[in-house]
Amino acid sequence: MDATAETTSGKSEDELIADAMDALDKPPPAQPPVAPQAQREQQPPPPQALDGTDMPTALSPTLEKLDSARRPKPGTLCEVCPNSVWFTSPKEVKCYCRVMYLVVWSSKEPNQITGCDGIYVGQEE
Repeated sequence: MDATAETTSGKSEDELIADAMDALDKPPPAQPPVAPQAQREQQPPPPQALDGTDMPTALSPTLEKLDSARRPKPGTLCEVCPNSVWFTSPKEVKCYCRVMYLVVWSSKEPNQITGCDGIYVGQEE
């Protein structure tokens, strides 16, 4: 095709190429603001302090209903992880990890997990 031939848009191939090159020099268009609820779903929970201070609120309804004396102390990342499953019995509290396929915390064998990539599994980037 000749560079001066007209396309269906009425512009020559040289004009289309020049328009494309100009578009590359411009900044990308602004992204529309994300709704607060959607933004919370996209962002991982904030990191936790190693000493257990400033712990975010537990996502687990089981932990929220549980007497604070039976909750993990010091805190663990599993308390806010969407991949954790907390369950209780009259004698024990346990957390099952759906990423590692094992019980990662129990009141009989507490394990303070302070960092884990499993919290990001299932989240789109």
